[in-house]
Amino acid sequence: MIINPFSISCLILAITTLAMIFITLFYGKKILLHRLWILFNASVFIWASGAFVISQITSELLAVSLWKFAITGIIFSPIFLFHIVYVLCELTNKKILIAVYVQGALAVIANFTGLLTNLEFMFDSFYYPISIGYAYPLLYSSWVIIILYAHYELFRGYRKSSGIKRNQLLYFFIGTMSGFTGAAINFFPVFGFKFYPYSNFLPTIYCVIATYAILRYRLMDIRVFVSRAAAFLISYPIFLSIPFIFAYRMYGVIYPLLGVHWWLVPAVLIIFFASLSPLAYGQLRIRMEERLLSEQKHYQKLLLQAASGMATEHNLNKLAKLIVYIVKRAVKIDFAAIFIDDKSNGVYRMKSFRDHQKISPYENITFLYEHPFIQYLTKHTEPCLYDELPQDIRQSLGALSGAAMIVPSAVQENLLGFVLLGTKLNKQPYSDDDINVFKILSHQAALAIENSLFMEETKMAQEKIFTAEKLASIGGMADGVAHQIKNRLNQFSVASGELKYEIRDYLKKNPQVTKANKDLKKTLDYLVTIADSLITNVKRTDGIVKGILNFARVEETATFFSNFSLKESVDLSAELLRIKHEISEVPLEVDLGSSDSVYGVKSQITEAVYNLMDNAYEALQEKKTLLAKEGRDAFKPLIKVKLSQKASGSRLEISDNGIGMHDENKAKVFAPFFTTKSSYKSGTGIGMYVVKRMVEENHHGKVGFTSVYMEGTKFFVELPKK
Repeated sequence: MIINPFSISCLILAITTLAMIFITLFYGKKILLHRLWILFNASVFIWASGAFVISQITSELLAVSLWKFAITGIIFSPIFLFHIVYVLCELTNKKILIAVYVQGALAVIANFTGLLTNLEFMFDSFYYPISIGYAYPLLYSSWVIIILYAHYELFRGYRKSSGIKRNQLLYFFIGTMSGFTGAAINFFPVFGFKFYPYSNFLPTIYCVIATYAILRYRLMDIRVFVSRAAAFLISYPIFLSIPFIFAYRMYGVIYPLLGVHWWLVPAVLIIFFASLSPLAYGQLRIRMEERLLSEQKHYQKLLLQAASGMATEHNLNKLAKLIVYIVKRAVKIDFAAIFIDDKSNGVYRMKSFRDHQKISPYENITFLYEHPFIQYLTKHTEPCLYDELPQDIRQSLGALSGAAMIVPSAVQENLLGFVLLGTKLNKQPYSDDDINVFKILSHQAALAIENSLFMEETKMAQEKIFTAEKLASIGGMADGVAHQIKNRLNQFSVASGELKYEIRDYLKKNPQVTKANKDLKKTLDYLVTIADSLITNVKRTDGIVKGILNFARVEETATFFSNFSLKESVDLSAELLRIKHEISEVPLEVDLGSSDSVYGVKSQITEAVYNLMDNAYEALQEKKTLLAKEGRDAFKPLIKVKLSQKASGSRLEISDNGIGMHDENKAKVFAPFFTTKSSYKSGTGIGMYVVKRMVEENHHGKVGFTSVYMEGTKFFVELPKK
C-alpha cells in the first residue's frame, strides 16, 4: 500500500463518513433531516473512498474511471448540504432547491461524458484532475455558489434563532466552514496551483462536528467545546510527544550508557507523561472554562445562594416575586414567570411575572389539572428545555411558545408549580450546568412553596375553626334571637290588624264621607291593602324562622335513635335551600319508594341530607358558569333523592348532574377544611367531614360517592337497621 498524506486523509475521511452513516442510522430518527445527513455522508464517502483507491494506483486509464466515481461525490455533497440547510433553517423557496438539484444532474452528465476527467500525474504520487476548457470552471463556480449561499442562509438562520436552535446552527456553520474550506483548497491543483491537498484532513473534522450538531439536541456551549478541544490538544499530543522527541534527540547520549536497554528511559517518560496528561487536561479545561464562562458561573453561584435562603420566606406572594426577581436578574433573561397550584379552583395560576417591558402576556393564563402540559410536568418533574418537549405538548401551549426553559417544582411527585424562563439576552443557550443548577433551585423552591402553602392553609383552617365556633355560639343563641324576632313580628301583626280593622270600622260608620270624597275612599282602600300585605309577610317570615329553628334546635328527643320519616328531612332541607339561595323552587326529584322510614338520629340525618343537597345545588350552579351560552340554555339542572330499603338497612342516594370532581380532589372530599368552593361561597370545608363522622361513627353506617368531572356526582349513605 502506498502511504502519503493524501492517501491517509482519504482513508480517515472514508472511515469517518462510514461511521457517521451508521451512527445516524442507529441514533437518528426517521426524519428528512437525518436521511439527508446520511446521503451527504454517503456522497463524501464516495469521494474519499474513490480518491483513496486513486492514490494507490499508477494506471491512468483506471484512474479516469475512478475519478468519475469520486467526482460524483464532489457534485452531490454541496447539493445535500444545501438541502440540509433548507430543512434546518425552514426555508420555503422550492424553486431554488429544484435549481440546485438540476445543476447537479447536469454536472453528473458532464462528468460521465468525460468533460471533467482530464488527468495529470502530480506530486510523484497520484493522478489528479486538471482543468481544460470551461467544464471544470463551471462546476467549480456552481459548487462555490451553492456552498456560499448555503452558508449565507445558515448565518441568517443563526441571527434569527435562539437557544438550542441557535447553538445547533452555530455548530453546523463552524463545521461546514472548516470542511468546505478544506474541500475548496483541494481544487487548487486542478487549476494549476501545485498546492499539495493537505486540507483534505479538514472535512473529517467537519463530519464529526456536524453529526454531533444534528443528532445531539442539547449541545454544549461552542466556547466550551473549543476550549476542551484546545485543552486536549495541549495536554495529550504535546505531552505525549515529549518522550519521542527526547528519545530522538538524546539517543546518542543514552545508548552508550544503557546499551540495548536505552528504551527504558523514553518508556518511563511515556508512563510519566501519560499519567500527567489527564491531570493537565483537567486543570487546563477548568481554567479555560472559568475564563470563558465567568459570567455563567457567577449567576449560577447567585442562584445556589438564593436557593438556600428561600426556605425562610413563608409568604407565598412574596416568595413567588422573589423567585422570579432573582432568576430574571441573575441569569439576564427576557422574562420569567411562576405558576403555582391553586387547589381551590383546580388550576395552576400565574403568581408573578417579570420582564424588561413590564408587560405580562401570561397574566390571565391558567392551566387546568387535565391540561396535557400539566399532565406531562406531573410525570416529568426535571427542568427541561422548551424545544425538548414533545410536539403535541408544545402545540397545546399556544402563547407559551416564547418560553425557552420550564423548571417544575415538585415534592414527592406532587407538582406544586413551575417557572417559565425566556431566552438569555445574550442569545446563549442554556447549558447542562445551568440545568443542574435549576434542578437544585427547583427542589429548594418546591420546599419553600410547600411551606408557604402549609402556612396559608393553617391560617385558613384557624379562620374556619374560629368561624365555626362563632356559628356554634350564634346557634346557641338561636332560640333567644328567634323569641325576640317573633315578639317584633307579633307587634307588626297586631299593628297591621288594628290598622286594617280601624279603617274598615271608619268606612262602615261614615259611608257619606267616602261617597262625597272618592280620593279619600281610594286612599283608605290602599291602606287596607298594605295592612294585608304586612300580615302576609309576617306569617311568611314566621314560617322561615320556624324552619331554621327546626333545623338548628337540638331537642332532647332528637338526640335519640328512632324510626322517622325521611320525607320530613328532605322537605325541610329543600325549604332551607330555597331560603339560603333565594330561589322559588329547587330542581328536585324525590323517589322514596314504598317506605320512607329510616332509623337514626333525626337531627343528624337531616343535617347530612341538607349538606349533600346544598353541595349538589352549588355543583349545578358552578357547572352553569362554565358552560357556553348554548350549553347553558340546553342544560337542565337536577338533584335526585332516592331511598331504597335492603335487608341490612336503608340506602339513601343524592345525585346531581353538576360540575363533578377532579380525580385529584376525590381523596380529599372528607378531609376537614377542604373545599373546592370559591371564596365568595359559603363553604367552610367541614360539611362533608361532619357528614362522614355522623354517619360512620354515630350510626355505624357508610358514606361514599362516585363522580365524573363535568358529568355529575352521586353520594350514597347506608344506614343499618335497628
